[in-house]
Amino acid sequence: MTNNEEKKYVINVKSKELNFKSLADLAILLNKSGLDEKPFALDLKEVESVTEDFFTFIKNFSEATKLTLLNIPSELFAILNLRRYDKNVKMFNNNLDFIQDKNELVNRKFHVVK
Repeated sequence: MTNNEEKKYVINVKSKELNFKSLADLAILLNKSGLDEKPFALDLKEVESVTEDFFTFIKNFSEATKLTLLNIPSELFAILNLRRYDKNVKMFNNNLDFIQDKNELVNRKFHVVK
């Protein structure tokens, strides 16, 4: 790592559901630790469901921080793209891509041509 590169942090989310309580706890942890001021990623590989609070959390944190999402379940990735969160939040398939800042997941809009 060169002197001008920032350290990046990965937070493994161990909750199966991201709801108001789990996200409030996560927000408190981020604020207390100071990670909300550094490039960090939420690893979502163990998440099975989210509530509407998750999208509010993502919106609020993406406006104020360098938030990234990793290992996003395919259903959640589709919803994030439909809601256009891919415009505000970086998304990667895995930790290595995040660390190297390569292979960012980008929503491609394809159309059937007749």
